Amino acid sequence: MINKHLMIIIILVSFGSCAGAGPSVECVDYRGWSGSYRMSAGRYSLVVVPAIGGRIMEYSLDGRNVIWENAVEFGKVYEITNDWRNYGGYKTWVSPQDYWHWPPDPILDRGKANVEVFDRDGRKWLRIIGQPSLKSGVMFIKELTLDENGEVTLIQKMRAVGKPPTKWGIHDVTQVKTPCFVVFPIRSDTRVPGGIRYLFGDPKKTAQFTVRDGLCITSYHGQVYQIGAESDGPWMIWFQDDMAYVKLFPPMKRDAEYGDRGSSAVVFTSDGKLGYLEMEILGPLIDLSDGEETELIERWRLFRLGECVKSPYSIKRIISEMERKGLIPSRG
Repeated sequence: MINKHLMIIIILVSFGSCAGAGPSVECVDYRGWSGSYRMSAGRYSLVVVPAIGGRIMEYSLDGRNVIWENAVEFGKVYEITNDWRNYGGYKTWVSPQDYWHWPPDPILDRGKANVEVFDRDGRKWLRIIGQPSLKSGVMFIKELTLDENGEVTLIQKMRAVGKPPTKWGIHDVTQVKTPCFVVFPIRSDTRVPGGIRYLFGDPKKTAQFTVRDGLCITSYHGQVYQIGAESDGPWMIWFQDDMAYVKLFPPMKRDAEYGDRGSSAVVFTSDGKLGYLEMEILGPLIDLSDGEETELIERWRLFRLGECVKSPYSIKRIISEMERKGLIPSRG
């Protein structure tokens, strides 16, 4: 018969080892990019690739990556020119796009980043330091953690460097796989007729976007479009089959100016050949002097649902169930 005190000690040791176990971090060769970093926590994995701007190229559960990657570009690194290289993944730009048009600043988009690994109370986290761009007058610094439940905390900082006061906003872009549905709430007091603005594409020639019960729902059809909206979040959600990827973000600041014609949430849909969608979150425009910073904090969640999402008509019910279970914050 096992001594009761010994049994209690065994249970406490086992519980303590699990509770204190943080994510592991290892340096890996990812898709041909050496010097990449993989964060792992149980069934979850996240990969940062410094060679192409410190992009996040994988966020996965049970090996299923939700992030779109362009296989044509695997392992490739190019000289910094104005040519755009569509690697896929998550990255940060500046807004409004009307100020810089196209392509994005190549230094901010894919300039080689430095990554530092830190240990805070036994838990590893990364600092991703992007290259400063004299063209845009800013640099990005990101702090990244992954917890045992697969939740990512992403602190995105934009710092002014070497120029007179610069008015930019942080523009977060995550390319995700299709086919999919993407949904986010629209502010109840939005000033936009119909709830969404068409930033690119003729609204009369697509059925990709609908606004229903205060939600903007995108059903990917392989048409090139971009829409924006005033949104207080607190989330934007990607659905594919039984998987949900959630980006949690802060509400709009009522007295602030936003890029992309006043949008805090933007969705871009690529053509069917490439087959990706962009989930974009925008922070307010801020006047920054040399050395000053602003930040945009997001949290990501990834989990399996108890059912497959097969049509936009089931999304409201599924979101209500997610709110009831505490998987996402309630809209109040």
